[in-house]
Amino acid sequence: MDEYRAENARPNPKSTINSYRSFGYNLSTAIADIVDNSISANASIIEVDYKWDGEKSFISIVDNGNGMNLEELIEAMTPGSKDPEEIRNKNDLGRFGMGLKTASFSQCKRLTVITKKKGYKTIKRCWDIDYINQIEEWVLLDYISDSSFIELLDKFDSGTIVLWQNLDRIVGNAQKNNESVKNAFYNEMSIVKEHLGHVFHRFIENSRVTINSNSYTIEPWNPFLYNLTTKPEMGQPEKLNNNVEVTYYILPHMSRISQNEYEKSGGPLGWFNQQGFYIYRGDRLLVSGDWLGLEKKRDYSKLARIAVNFPNTGDFDWNLDIKKSTATPPIEIRRELSRIAKITIKKSAKIYNWRGQKSISQISNGNNFEKLWIDSTNREGIKKYQINRKHPIIAQALKIESSKKIFSKTLKLIESNIPIELILYNQNEDPSHHELEKISETPDDALIQLAIDLFKINIENGIPESLARQQIMNSVPFNLFPLINDYLK
Repeated sequence: MDEYRAENARPNPKSTINSYRSFGYNLSTAIADIVDNSISANASIIEVDYKWDGEKSFISIVDNGNGMNLEELIEAMTPGSKDPEEIRNKNDLGRFGMGLKTASFSQCKRLTVITKKKGYKTIKRCWDIDYINQIEEWVLLDYISDSSFIELLDKFDSGTIVLWQNLDRIVGNAQKNNESVKNAFYNEMSIVKEHLGHVFHRFIENSRVTINSNSYTIEPWNPFLYNLTTKPEMGQPEKLNNNVEVTYYILPHMSRISQNEYEKSGGPLGWFNQQGFYIYRGDRLLVSGDWLGLEKKRDYSKLARIAVNFPNTGDFDWNLDIKKSTATPPIEIRRELSRIAKITIKKSAKIYNWRGQKSISQISNGNNFEKLWIDSTNREGIKKYQINRKHPIIAQALKIESSKKIFSKTLKLIESNIPIELILYNQNEDPSHHELEKISETPDDALIQLAIDLFKINIENGIPESLARQQIMNSVPFNLFPLINDYLK
């Protein structure tokens, strides 16, 4: 195309560098992008430190990775310095060669990188947006505001410091005594710690990296909850096209774990919103708790979580974005994920609805058990809830002529005054009020005696013994306690 060449159209430095500030990062995703670079540089220790000092506040990310020489540092500081189509090392968490710059500029106006490669001296370079806006040229500075930052690398043979100053997006020009902004700053950094423990949990769990923050070690949060006393059910791992690995997990019902475990295991967004797919790229979490448009979030599916891991060779197939916060599976993979999602949701619903308890009907003949409550939909599409007249206790009570009429009216009164609004309010305010209710492993004496009485009534009415026993044990709540069957003689 050389014969068609006209002019060189160089982007304006001022407008271009300011456009880099609008890629949609928040503080957590921006810092995670810098941590990606540290891990790609083979760091085993990463320190995310920060200090509140009004408009002089700063955030630094220090690692003991490979470090860089001057040529490598300049390349790293240059926007778009790497070819996105270049074949990467399988452990490389980068792709576009933009993360350092776009993530940093999204949060600060001064980015300084200090680095030391083994066998080389410590060097530094700085981008200052105010300076670039002033001179309107792409000029790196050999500058650092405080030489004491360089000393942070003295404890390592090699490593890199990414220093953010002039935090205009987080701090602005707030004074040091501005408690409101100070508290917001600390709160944001607290969210960052949770985010890093979530996104890099596989690296932390496998001791591939230790991430500290202001001398505090960041703990991993594993969405599949291996640490619970009652372990999750793990499906058989599957390998799909292009080395995509998929494994589903069914969490135990909340009633089977402690209050403390319940609060810790819900995750940053809670049990309901953490259900769905967890998309990893080389063990780095990209998407957390999303059905990817394949399913909807429902109460009965909130025990379902599915791990999907693809290698960095699949970045373009998965439409990976610069922030590494979204990924869309290719069509042929979506079909397989939809299949696995349906299996997982079905298993979740079974455990969630019946709290993992095995009934006699499930163990023996597989007959449907009689529920105490049933639902139906009227012509206006409104759900109505009714007491099941076929339930053995209800059926027996309705046979007593002397009280049949008043009992029937009582049932209708109960059905017409179900406190649905109150139940929904309590569930939304704090689901643990309902979900942590423990179901006893053994029936109480009153329930056993009720079953015995019903059994005797059935026998007296000429029902065969085996059928009388089956009718009782196939109904709620007797089906939850196989032990009751031993008393029906």
